[in-house]
Amino acid sequence: MKKLTIYTDGASRGNPGLAACAWIILDGCDVLEAESAGVGENTNNFAEYTALINALQAARKYCTPAETEVDAYSDSELMVKQLNGLYAVRAPALKEKYAEVKRLAASYASISYTHVRRENPYVGSCDWLCNQALDMLSKREEEKRRIPNPVCTPVGVVHSPYKEKGSAPRQGRHTNDISELEIYPEYTQALQGLSAGDDIFVLCWFDRSDRILLKTKPGEEPRGVFSTRSPARPNPISLTLVKLVEIDGGRLRVRGLEMLDGTPVLDIKPYYADIDSPESAECL
Repeated sequence: MKKLTIYTDGASRGNPGLAACAWIILDGCDVLEAESAGVGENTNNFAEYTALINALQAARKYCTPAETEVDAYSDSELMVKQLNGLYAVRAPALKEKYAEVKRLAASYASISYTHVRRENPYVGSCDWLCNQALDMLSKREEEKRRIPNPVCTPVGVVHSPYKEKGSAPRQGRHTNDISELEIYPEYTQALQGLSAGDDIFVLCWFDRSDRILLKTKPGEEPRGVFSTRSPARPNPISLTLVKLVEIDGGRLRVRGLEMLDGTPVLDIKPYYADIDSPESAECL
């Protein structure tokens, strides 16, 4: 029977505050993995559980879980006693983490949880990894604070036949439905030069989309949202190439737009075949 040893630690500056976790996986005296990760704004206990979850997930790369015994060590006395059934888990956020640990642990032949003090060299190394990660995360947060937040002001609104989520086609080119862009009066001068028949890019803000989701499943395998056209993304900006059918003052009737009714319009840009076509770019 194979045996792996896991050491974990979690830390939070503020409790709750900026948090990180770290884990070390050993096969005998050989270190198989020593990693750390950010945990967002959370508590020490949340970070401790996340460290163990990450370690149990990572350990699967180095063994056949059903044929492997795991000894897990942590300086979190609370977590160890909870996992050994001595303390109840009351915090809602920890209940989910506790359940995830138990789910992962069930795939191994056996697992033991032992409390050790921070003086343990491996736990001390995890603590160092945590603090290194927190220093890096703190620096990154400081850099973010120095960068001005971009401000987008809608220049208009979409009027379309699609009233509810799920009613719009996945891609506008799959429909001949007509939508209307109502450009606000203060921006209508910016429409000068556009004509019926033009191909234009319309940039909109998916105001009803999930901004937390980072992965989606358009096919059989999950993919990062940056590799898809999913409306769910950190900054839900759409880019759609449409045909301008008619322009009347500040109202543009277009074909090929998949936006829901009431979607904010951020910008309009012309399509230039010699610039926007990949084939043209290859000739340069």
